Amino acid sequence: MQRRTLIATGAAALFAPRLALAAWPEREITVIVQYGAGGSTDVSTRAIAAEAEKILGVPVQIVNRPGGQGTVGVQQIAAARPDGYTIGTTGLAGLAIAPHMLDVAYGFESFTFLPAFARYLYGIAVRAESPHRTIQDLVNAAKARRTTFGATGAPNNIGMFDIARATGARFQFVPFGSGAEAVTATLGGHVDAVIQNPPEMLPALESGRLRLLASASAGRWKEYPEVPTLREQGVDVVVDSMIGFIGPKGIPQDRVERLTSAFLEAAQKPALAEILGRFGMVPSILQPQEFERVAREAHDRFGPQLREAGLARRR
Repeated sequence: MQRRTLIATGAAALFAPRLALAAWPEREITVIVQYGAGGSTDVSTRAIAAEAEKILGVPVQIVNRPGGQGTVGVQQIAAARPDGYTIGTTGLAGLAIAPHMLDVAYGFESFTFLPAFARYLYGIAVRAESPHRTIQDLVNAAKARRTTFGATGAPNNIGMFDIARATGARFQFVPFGSGAEAVTATLGGHVDAVIQNPPEMLPALESGRLRLLASASAGRWKEYPEVPTLREQGVDVVVDSMIGFIGPKGIPQDRVERLTSAFLEAAQKPALAEILGRFGMVPSILQPQEFERVAREAHDRFGPQLREAGLARRR
């Protein structure tokens, strides 16, 4: 009898880790969003989190931590306990751009990468009274005299610098605190053009106060399918950024796999694609390794561009 009891006890001990593994997560998961509530990053994260919590079987709470050009929230993710219960969202701005401009206390080695799920769209527009009707008109004007554009920062401004490098145009960056402010400045004639995301530009475009010259993304905007991309107009430039999930370095692999599986499944829900479309984004699902590779390549590419533009911090 004693031997059977020992065998039974040993078997229970053997299977206990597997049972514990199957039960994870056991409590609420917190997702840190590096921007404020109500924007495209926040809304899209809440949408995918709502689908993911159905799959994970626990609540997924969103906590907004804006500031530092998207680096405050990212820093908090890096400093979190690596148990899988605190993760967050970021994009190329926090991983590949801001570290060149600000003194941040994190690097790629600080994170566990999870899936990416969407890309942002960008476009270049002028006010309706502008004589420029194509991107070539804007380029020609910028060759003749320095031409101003409004934007919130990178990667938008880097896209315009890339156009200048490719065409010989001269563009002067005028920074604004929000996309709405950049659009308002364009409408008021304070800058010659604006490069922003659809949500900030669509109201003025639909009312006829702005004219879209080009999609600066890889594809055309669904709202303006007649407006070609920069590449279709002979300018080989694409402005790209994405959003995905990361966690602190050291999350156990089984928990990484559980989170990855849940977010990949959630990212394919039709409801998410509809919400992304309303906020100027398109679905773009990347496995964790691919997300990390794209972010690292962007980091290496943006460094020289920011230094050339005088936007990189002094080391």
